[in-house]
Amino acid sequence: MPHRCCDDGAAVSTPPPPSIRAAYDASAQAWAAGPASAYAALAEALVGASPLLVRGARVLDLGAGTGVAAVAASRAGASWLVGVDLADAMLRLGTGWDARTVAAAEALPFHDGSFDLVVAAFCLNHLPDPGAALVEVRRVAAAILASAFVRGWTHPAKAIVDSVAASYGFAVPSWYAESKTVAGDGVEDPTLLEALARSAGFTGVRVTTEDVDTGLSAPSELTAWRLGMAHLAPFVAALDAEDQARLRLDCETALASAPPLVVPMLVLAASG
Repeated sequence: MPHRCCDDGAAVSTPPPPSIRAAYDASAQAWAAGPASAYAALAEALVGASPLLVRGARVLDLGAGTGVAAVAASRAGASWLVGVDLADAMLRLGTGWDARTVAAAEALPFHDGSFDLVVAAFCLNHLPDPGAALVEVRRVAAAILASAFVRGWTHPAKAIVDSVAASYGFAVPSWYAESKTVAGDGVEDPTLLEALARSAGFTGVRVTTEDVDTGLSAPSELTAWRLGMAHLAPFVAALDAEDQARLRLDCETALASAPPLVVPMLVLAASG
């Protein structure tokens, strides 16, 4: 039977640093309007590549955001879906779960073995200690399906949009700069990611790479994708309407010859 610890969405575990939580809460609407479409394509590819049984499974959507992975798991036949994220505003925009709760990946408010499968779509790379999160995942579920960016991957839109935003006064938030130095250690390397999963207690571990075309190619789509990120969206929202429009137009002009957004995605499938 499904657990009952978070059906009302009210359970809360160890909170994130206020600046990070505030940034993701503040970016929820922009995320849904921009990055969510790219991450939806990535989530569909992640679930589609799974050697693990999704149909009929009780699934925890870890680092759920607005629920794109839950939607993919639901389409694959999951029987029960719970969303977990640090940003309540992101969760409140999602509709793909039977229940949702605010919690940290390293301290999940669920009983041992509450789930059959955890889906962690681009979640581990945001965590300061992904190994600890994987241990916690193994406690609450028998298997995990996770994705991460390949080490060193980037897209021209990242630098271009950030540079254009800087001309409007944008400065990289300290929490974001710090997270790039401490978060996701090991998860962008296939060998290290496999080792982390095995150290957490999983025995059947497989790491593969999938090249995913997100479907985003137009300058307007690439601009919305980047400006909707949590480190940029609060800055954009603080601009007046005229400057927001000018910023978007400048970004789109600068991205006129940018390539489509194709992401090389690491897929971790682990069980046992």
